[in-house]
Amino acid sequence: MDSDPGWRLDPERLRPVLTDRPRVEAALVAASPLDRLFLLPLLGRLDQALAEAEELLPVQTDPWQLLLLTADLHRWRHELDRADDVLVAAWQHARSRDRQAGTLHRTGLRHYQAGELDPAAACFELALTMRRGFADAGNIAETEQALAVVRRRLGYDAIVLAGGQGSRQGGVDKPGLPLAGWPLVDHVLLAASGASNRIVVGPRRRALAGPSFCREQPAGSGPVAAIAAGADRVRQPTVAVLAADLPFIGPALDELRRAVTDRGRQVGLLVDTTGRSNYLAAVWRTSALLQALDALGDPAGQPVRALYAGRDVEHVPDFDALGADCDTPDDLAEARDRIRRHSPGRLPAALLAWPRLDLHSPS
Repeated sequence: MDSDPGWRLDPERLRPVLTDRPRVEAALVAASPLDRLFLLPLLGRLDQALAEAEELLPVQTDPWQLLLLTADLHRWRHELDRADDVLVAAWQHARSRDRQAGTLHRTGLRHYQAGELDPAAACFELALTMRRGFADAGNIAETEQALAVVRRRLGYDAIVLAGGQGSRQGGVDKPGLPLAGWPLVDHVLLAASGASNRIVVGPRRRALAGPSFCREQPAGSGPVAAIAAGADRVRQPTVAVLAADLPFIGPALDELRRAVTDRGRQVGLLVDTTGRSNYLAAVWRTSALLQALDALGDPAGQPVRALYAGRDVEHVPDFDALGADCDTPDDLAEARDRIRRHSPGRLPAALLAWPRLDLHSPS
């Protein structure tokens, strides 16, 4: 088996192993210590596998692969918090791009098992971005398939508004401002990795995973015109409408979607603790968004709040400031501090530091 590592990844090649217990027993006799950790659970001996893994760890000079397998064992035992801890340790030994991608893929599997589909999609998206162009075709296909499964389950598209100049940032390209090593708009695109189509309304730019681009007509005619331009490309039954300067929006998306998909509202709209509605942090039923746009007529110059008039809106409270934007230099500085405060040394920080992926605690 050691000469054919593909059997670990391809279900069709693994099927004869799963259905032939004597074959597994025979393979176990000559298996390497790492392969034993995969074979033992197939025989129902998960506890033994974990015990052997714990014995191996102290004597490994390069424990990355062993840590990944140990994380899998905890995941199979539904010990997800423990799997998280082991994946963080694995990351500290992931000193190549290939290893980093593999660790992120495994982290996506952990989130998927927990039903945390948005962070699962983000991990798969980032792993895929790192793997494309250099990795083994099988590994690329594995991550592509995982991401496609998540997107089918979520069934939404995303419109990201990235067209305006940041007047309160001194007239610079606000979506392109760097935060933790990469542009604000990429933070939002990564948060919306679970969207089947990510539609950026604004100038073409290099962006995470190559979203589609379009422009409002005429250019600069406001957010409603931008939403109208993006809505023409939406194909899923629900659609997120997001500003490009919301770097922490990811954890809010699930509850915003549920307002529409589970509770039958036309819109889920994020509202901060002062009662301010964030009209560019919302999830719409696509049919309701198209009706609202039709009712407004010419979208150019329309205030975005007008889009919500007369709609069945669920206000989703934003207790954790997930909809905090970066309108001013002070906002951007606060976002940098927030990342440093909340992400030191933990694996989720990878999703805030692409492509540098430095997860060690900041000095």
